[in-house]
Amino acid sequence: MSDKPGLTMQQKVQNFQLLQGRLTAAKWISMSEPEVGREIADLEGDPLFQDLMYGMPGQSPVFQRKRWPASSIHSGFYEIKDEISAGGGSGDIADLLEDKNDLISRIQEIGVEAFERYFLYGEEGMGLDKICSTLGLKPEEAKRILDLVLKVGSRSEFFHVSPTMETSGIRYHCIASIEKDPREPENLFFRFMTPYWARGKYVVQYDRLEDWKKERNLGSENKKKLRHLLKKVELLNMRQDTLFQILSRVTSEQSSFLRSRVGSRRRPLSLRELSRRIGVAPSTVSRAVSNRSVQLPWGEEAPLKSLLTGQRLVILSIMTDWMSDGRLGEGVTDESLMQRLAAESGISVSRRTVNECRRKLGAGKPRG
Repeated sequence: MSDKPGLTMQQKVQNFQLLQGRLTAAKWISMSEPEVGREIADLEGDPLFQDLMYGMPGQSPVFQRKRWPASSIHSGFYEIKDEISAGGGSGDIADLLEDKNDLISRIQEIGVEAFERYFLYGEEGMGLDKICSTLGLKPEEAKRILDLVLKVGSRSEFFHVSPTMETSGIRYHCIASIEKDPREPENLFFRFMTPYWARGKYVVQYDRLEDWKKERNLGSENKKKLRHLLKKVELLNMRQDTLFQILSRVTSEQSSFLRSRVGSRRRPLSLRELSRRIGVAPSTVSRAVSNRSVQLPWGEEAPLKSLLTGQRLVILSIMTDWMSDGRLGEGVTDESLMQRLAAESGISVSRRTVNECRRKLGAGKPRG
């Protein structure tokens, strides 16, 4: 009997921790893109993070990055300075670049490929001393380049203005452009609008971390700072990974529509079905797609949630095309339409649903 109260208290503590974890995750998923940009700038500007990411001279870094598959940075990132020179852009971002002309010239000297490889993506986990040695940079120059990427990335709204989306009364933040591979048009890929999206997620070398802690002989205060930093890295990874899974799944499901721009090629994909496929709660998907947009392959910007389409809307769109083609007149049975939907679009529905949709369209009376 004496064990039961203790067990009950343990369960309460576990339930509280679980609830607290869910609330924290929900908070990070719900953050706007500018808010996350500032959080990342704060994290990566921390000397402790920089030590872990870029290492001390002669030591391997503890952190690395891992890019998302089939992705890169949007060309808009390199067009900021041109826009400002032409009189566009924000005064804030203009002030940021005003005194960085020498640095921008230095970036141009090392070239886009080297800049992206060592300063943007950093997948190789190379220490700052090795980067400087490879590119012939001074440590101060390399640090200033990293700082510039961080500051510009935290102000992403200044190099992607969306007047069309803003007129709807809702402020959308475009996270990526979905594009067709010019060499293989069947393949779609992403160009992310901000450096922190293009960089992917953090990878922590935990074996190396243990050695790092022993080498530093951390005191209690620094151990606490390290735990806080690692927790923030985990939360950012969780947020970005969830959002990327949603973006990737939606793009894959709607690939036929995105490649062709034919509305009737949309696939039914509900919020609940998407949440089931990626293994998160529907409320998480709802928060993730809220106020976020993507640029479609033909240049139009659209809310991410617009690519989540109900089954009936898709069927109505398909049947509208059939009507215009003369394939849905009187005498065409509901059964034949049901079979055609399954064969041509992979949509399995009941005869009753087909009947209701054709009646809504006024698409003739079925025979028999």
